[in-house]
Amino acid sequence: MSLSVLMDSSSPTILLHPSIEPRDETGSVLFDPSKLQKQSSLPSEFIWPCGDLVHTQEELNEPLIDLGGFIKGDEEATAHAVDLVKTACSKHGFFQVTNHGVDSNLIQAAYQEIDAVFKLPLNKKLGFQRKPGGFSGYSAAHADRFSAKLPWKETFSFGYQGLNSDPSVVHYFSSALGEDFEHT
Repeated sequence: MSLSVLMDSSSPTILLHPSIEPRDETGSVLFDPSKLQKQSSLPSEFIWPCGDLVHTQEELNEPLIDLGGFIKGDEEATAHAVDLVKTACSKHGFFQVTNHGVDSNLIQAAYQEIDAVFKLPLNKKLGFQRKPGGFSGYSAAHADRFSAKLPWKETFSFGYQGLNSDPSVVHYFSSALGEDFEHT
């Protein structure tokens, strides 16, 4: 191939514009899940190699942890539940809790509140983004990247010590999300 063909400048020039995608403090692109959900196909960053996928023919049966005995003060049932939790965490990484005593209306209200958090615009969610090394706040799909491919997720984490008189959770929600979310 001649040098004149390689240096042909008669083709139109393509102007490259800087990305308008928001970036975190390390310069990584932050994906807006609300925009990703409207795309007709998955972005390549979210497509995992076939070798990384788990193939199974059977339905996943998550471990069930019955807390009924624990709530009633049954020591034997409590010890059994503890063993099941330990096994579930080491073998599966998750479990489902039954007979926990939490009112279904409270659970539904919690789902509605967290939906409201995740429906906020990305710039608002980034206002309470989890800081590096921190445990509380919002994080998008790539925040804890563990491979070249991204998990399709966003999270909102906060701590709670269980003290009825401790206003730290209310303070966290109202300071991070605003007073509209104080009741959350």
